[in-house]
Amino acid sequence: MVGDLILNLDEITGPEFLKKLDNKELILLAKDIRKSIIDVVSTKGGHLSSNLGVVELTIALHTVFNAPKDKIIFDVGHQSYTHKILTGRYNEFKNSLRDFKGISGYQKIKESEYDCYEAGHSSTSISAACGFLKAQEINLENNEIIAVIGDSSITSGLALEGLNNLSSIKGKVIIVLNDNGMAISRPVGGVSKTFSKIRSSITYTSTKNRFRKILSKIPFGAKIYVFLRYLKNSIRRLFIETTLFENFNLDYIGPIDGHNIKKMIKAFNVAKNSHKSIVVHVVTKKGFGYKPAEDDKYGKWHGVEKFDVFTGEFSTSNEENSISWSEAIANIVHEFMIRDSKIVTITPAMIEGSKLSKIFRDFSNRSIDVGISEEHAFTMSGSMYLGGLHPYISIYSTFLQRAYDEVCHDVARMNLPLVVGVDRAGIVGKDGDTHQGIFDVAFLKTIPNTIIAMPKDYDDAKKLYEIAFQYKNLFFIRYPRGKTKIESDEDKNNVYIGKWDLFESNASSNLNIIVTGPNFDIVRKKLSKEKIDSNLVFARFYKPIDKDVLKKICDNGKTIIVYDIYSTKEGLYDSICEYMIENKYNSKVINLSVPTDFIQHGNIDEILISLNLSIDDLVKIAKGELK
Repeated sequence: MVGDLILNLDEITGPEFLKKLDNKELILLAKDIRKSIIDVVSTKGGHLSSNLGVVELTIALHTVFNAPKDKIIFDVGHQSYTHKILTGRYNEFKNSLRDFKGISGYQKIKESEYDCYEAGHSSTSISAACGFLKAQEINLENNEIIAVIGDSSITSGLALEGLNNLSSIKGKVIIVLNDNGMAISRPVGGVSKTFSKIRSSITYTSTKNRFRKILSKIPFGAKIYVFLRYLKNSIRRLFIETTLFENFNLDYIGPIDGHNIKKMIKAFNVAKNSHKSIVVHVVTKKGFGYKPAEDDKYGKWHGVEKFDVFTGEFSTSNEENSISWSEAIANIVHEFMIRDSKIVTITPAMIEGSKLSKIFRDFSNRSIDVGISEEHAFTMSGSMYLGGLHPYISIYSTFLQRAYDEVCHDVARMNLPLVVGVDRAGIVGKDGDTHQGIFDVAFLKTIPNTIIAMPKDYDDAKKLYEIAFQYKNLFFIRYPRGKTKIESDEDKNNVYIGKWDLFESNASSNLNIIVTGPNFDIVRKKLSKEKIDSNLVFARFYKPIDKDVLKKICDNGKTIIVYDIYSTKEGLYDSICEYMIENKYNSKVINLSVPTDFIQHGNIDEILISLNLSIDDLVKIAKGELK
């Protein structure tokens, strides 16, 4: 309790109370919220560093502006934990953050009227702000629109497109540039370096506004102001380089200490009184208030699993002889880079997420982080191949969506044989619908000159990469979130393009089961344990499909179950059905693929159960078909 105001976080119903607090009380509130975020994330996992960095910033925003009437758009949305607490969702945040059917780790329109927009990937906030601004113009409304965007997000092409368009729309947007010197890991490129050079002050901006008001009250004052502004700008440009934002015809305030609530409130009030779109440059420290996160230079504390608050140690289980799929693939690529000096690794700002740190350390001249620029990654890689190199792109499945045109037009059309590691393929769990990597097979398989594969284990992955770096087509290798054993205890078959593995039943089976990805080994053992007699197929390739194996199992006329928890039915299932129709087979085919929908957040096993895609569901259906 501060004064006579109750500040228990679970009693907050909205941000209006902030306007009654003085600076000392706001600082105490920030400390309480920061402690709560650390405690909750330590037990549930989530995005830690990004949220710790914007506690004071979010408090200042809600103190000055009047949400939900004023639109506050958080770019990406994964830094909205303080926003959720201040808008009356603390109990849900504390008890169900990222849980199945619980509160999301991102802004969600259905959760609260304070969440005016949704995003799970970066650089959308300015474009969204442009849309709200145009809507206000047509609807004759005049509320504030605030886009909170990170310094690295603003380097993306989408953000620059939004900046370019903003100047042509009547009205004002306030862009809060959250400059923490990091994206997930350190940002790259010329634009990010520019921010360290930008210097201005609130005093300058407020004085300019007062001067303009005084001149507007005297005869010819407006014309005098315009002339003096032109003269000032002309003289300054002779000696001082203009900022990025001035080139987009935006006013600028900053840099402001992003952990000083009083200074930010002052700056936001100046922006609120501005007559044109303006950038408020706020400097924060990612992970502020929790030393392990503050000291993190590589993004380790960006998105975390459960951890011990006092020791800073993560609570993830360490299965013997197993590592994450991301690390396993990175290790395989590292081996190939030792052998082949032409291989170059490219990633769009995911060095830590895709476990590429060792590659970037050992091959600094052959590893490139292009920042949040997925489209650029593919077009650049295409010309790198034409220049005599062999690019390898490591990218999340849902980030790959952004580069569809470049994959199709700039790479596949010219049949440039890049190798692409598609990380986080399939259901990823608690990051939710913006990150479930289930659509890539469907949109990639329609593009000519593409190969799409998914290994069942570590040994399988090594063989796929061996083929991929030799093959003359654009080659996508998918792998999920989760762990894999470094050595497989299953049969090690030879791998050829389009080859599936058929494990025929010893008896005359009445059932054929086709399985994809690393789930195969688990399925095989479960079917054996349940004594389910079936012909079992491991579909290593989504494209091309193995027509020889398909012919063999279609010829027996028995039911076919397609069990694919890593893609929608438009992926493998539709390809199998198309083959059967073309060849006039009429066997029964049961689809157990991910629904073509936006799958919500939660534990992966819980999600699969809710979709009737667990192994127990497969067993139940298989037993039913065998009766």
